[in-house]
Amino acid sequence: MTKSIENLVSFPVNAQRNSFFGALSSILLYRDAYTEDTPFFCGRHQRNCIRCGNCGDEPFLHKHHLQIYQYLITITGCAYFWIDKAIGNSYNKQYVTGEFSETALDRLSLALYASGYHYESMDKNAEANVLFDRIKQSIEEKQPVLIKLGLGDLWAVITGYNDDKKLPYLMKFRHSPQLNKDWHNKLSNIVFITDKYDSTISLSESLNHMIRHLNTDSRYKLEQKIYQKLETEPDGKKLGKWLNQINGLVIETRWHASECYRNTLVPMFDNRESKKFLLEASDLHLHFHDQAWKIWALLGVTPQTHYCVPHNINELLDHSSVRTEVKSLFQELFTIDRQVFHLLQKCLVLL
Repeated sequence: MTKSIENLVSFPVNAQRNSFFGALSSILLYRDAYTEDTPFFCGRHQRNCIRCGNCGDEPFLHKHHLQIYQYLITITGCAYFWIDKAIGNSYNKQYVTGEFSETALDRLSLALYASGYHYESMDKNAEANVLFDRIKQSIEEKQPVLIKLGLGDLWAVITGYNDDKKLPYLMKFRHSPQLNKDWHNKLSNIVFITDKYDSTISLSESLNHMIRHLNTDSRYKLEQKIYQKLETEPDGKKLGKWLNQINGLVIETRWHASECYRNTLVPMFDNRESKKFLLEASDLHLHFHDQAWKIWALLGVTPQTHYCVPHNINELLDHSSVRTEVKSLFQELFTIDRQVFHLLQKCLVLL
């Protein structure tokens, strides 16, 4: 017998590289019963969407999915990460504010608290048949399940099961639901999202968490390391790949933060001054995104290179003027983060 939950929005939607937030947003979209008729707040015009046509014919469900994704990645602080494996980019450990970690599991508790849901987390220490029965129970209750596979950051959604084969249906990144034979062998974590909280995260809690992640010792260390490497690293290919890894993450996540401020956080505030600060922060991180594109241009990174450094990266970074310009742009990015930090502090004081 096969049992499935239908009509879950698959992920990614638009620029979503983080499969944890992508998978979780698909689940929350379903659990919170969003439809094409659910009003969508348009940050560009600061009003509920009137389907003016400026965004094309993108389905409302996709807009809501992206809005949930942007809200969660921002208020958990993950939109502010600067990744550097040499300093710390570890899997499967609790997130510490002073360290870098794109994949820490601690974001799970905060993201679900902010979403208003309790959860139960299990791993492969539980027997396969026990977990499968628990999966069946969740699917019967119309509750999709969040699952993490392997050693990386590969998250998926369990949308159903086949009772005869004792296998779950997994909706993975860029894939529709399919039976998965290796689900228990590759299992890292499985998360059953259960009942609702009586109350959810406050604005002050969200802002405090965001502010902490915009002001860490590791951020300053990485900033100085970037400047030093641009001045001393002779291997242009090695330097280019490293800078591209850093830039490739922040160019996306700061755009998500910018959209979150104006689409989701602004309507939550009552006073006009806080709204003004948030819109300023949104403009700053949108400018951050634009300046990061200039870094890509200097590194020769384009959609045509599949956002990888080109073969002539050594030649590009052989010019001191290019390195100086890249350094100046990174200085601007770090400055923007500090400016946003102060704007969010002002919002917090006004609560």
